[in-house]
Amino acid sequence: MNRAQKYFQHLPRGTHFEKIIDTEYGKENIYVSPDGKKHSIPMIPHTISSGTSTHEN
Repeated sequence: MNRAQKYFQHLPRGTHFEKIIDTEYGKENIYVSPDGKKHSIPMIPHTISSGTSTHEN
């Protein structure tokens, strides 16, 4: 389980997905909890989570 998945598990029950935004650090999922608070969870590219490198020398 990655860090984003662990963070999502701790969001309040009833939290729902709102949208994906682009930031200077990459794409992030925006979720809204029942009390109206917005939570941002960075998307982790599959290539990073699978352990492969996209860096070329």
